[in-house]
Amino acid sequence: MKTTKLRLSLLATLSLSAITFYSCSSDDNSSTTPPIDPVIPTENPLKLETNYNVNRSKSVLVKPDLTPFTTPSLVWKIIKIDDTVKDSVISEQQQLDFITLKTGKYTIDVEAKDTKNKVNQQFDIVVAKETVEYSSKITKVFEYMPSYGQYVNDLPKYEVGDTQETMNKKAEAELMKDNMITLGGFGGYVTFGFDHTIVNVPGKRDFKVLGNAFKNSSEPGIIMVAYDKNKNGKPDEDEWYEIMGSEYNNPKTIHNYEITFYKPSADLDAKEGDFDEYVKYKNNQGKEGYKPKNRFHKQSYYPLWIKETSLTFKGSKLPNNATDSSGKGTNWALPEYEYGYVDNHPNNHIESSFDIGWAVDKKGNKVHLPGIDFIKVYTAMDQEAGWFGETSTEVAGASDLHLQGISIDTRK
Repeated sequence: MKTTKLRLSLLATLSLSAITFYSCSSDDNSSTTPPIDPVIPTENPLKLETNYNVNRSKSVLVKPDLTPFTTPSLVWKIIKIDDTVKDSVISEQQQLDFITLKTGKYTIDVEAKDTKNKVNQQFDIVVAKETVEYSSKITKVFEYMPSYGQYVNDLPKYEVGDTQETMNKKAEAELMKDNMITLGGFGGYVTFGFDHTIVNVPGKRDFKVLGNAFKNSSEPGIIMVAYDKNKNGKPDEDEWYEIMGSEYNNPKTIHNYEITFYKPSADLDAKEGDFDEYVKYKNNQGKEGYKPKNRFHKQSYYPLWIKETSLTFKGSKLPNNATDSSGKGTNWALPEYEYGYVDNHPNNHIESSFDIGWAVDKKGNKVHLPGIDFIKVYTAMDQEAGWFGETSTEVAGASDLHLQGISIDTRK
């Protein structure tokens, strides 16, 4: 009997010890227990739509739910267009900004993975033709702001009472008809847009900007491009990128150049003939002085609708290209640069067309834009050439090469 009681007592003690050990172990490790991995649903794992609908040359943004992942990598592929099988990687970004010129049903596969999870999901993007046909040309001028210049207030014509808004409309009317406007001296600019997104087609030039250049008369302007990423219909400051032209890395090119022009007095505006001390200027390179007026253009060279008494322009200044072979100021030549600028080559030259793929950020790094909605052109030179006057970029329209059915290979 004693033996039986002893065994029962020992068994109870061992059982209690085992329970106590398990409980302590669980409590001791509670702070280091790894979190439970998120459960990724097998149905619609990235919470995408089954179908997305968009018109051609308009973008659609596809945003997957990546909550279950830690620093995921994504690969987006077109696997079918209508009934044609494809296997084409189109992006490795966290979101897909999709745009195309061609209508049809695009079946997309997206793979998202991290060190623990991997999922694939497919969906369709149905691309339709626009109901109202797009224009291949400029449809909107957002801002026209020339610098000083001998054609300012004439191209387009200023009339008493005009405001910034009415001058924008005048510039818009001219550019829509491929007529010429002047940007004046350094920094003068025009910002315009289209009724659709110009698609960035790999390996092809995407758009054309017209000027009035001819042999030995090149007045190059730099191109800035913007993609309307936030879809607000406006060219916001953080959306601009520069088209890298041939002189971008020229040691004589001055990036972050800045110059201020001061409004001349009414007496100087009324004065006719050739004289040197007309428009006062000061730049950030330690120079100041005056810009001249010539006898060929009698109107004010300062934009008269601007109430401020000074205008400041910023940008990249290209090296001067004006030379006088006569040595007497009578035979000026302004040779063109190789590529990448407006009003640099004649309009029928291949180098008056441009590739969105040439876009770079403020540090000169290449960027990939799915397309562009806005273009800004500004005069990139600060020089005078005697009787020829200031170097002033002129713009005479712009167009989407793809909508015009024009295919031009990019530079190699």
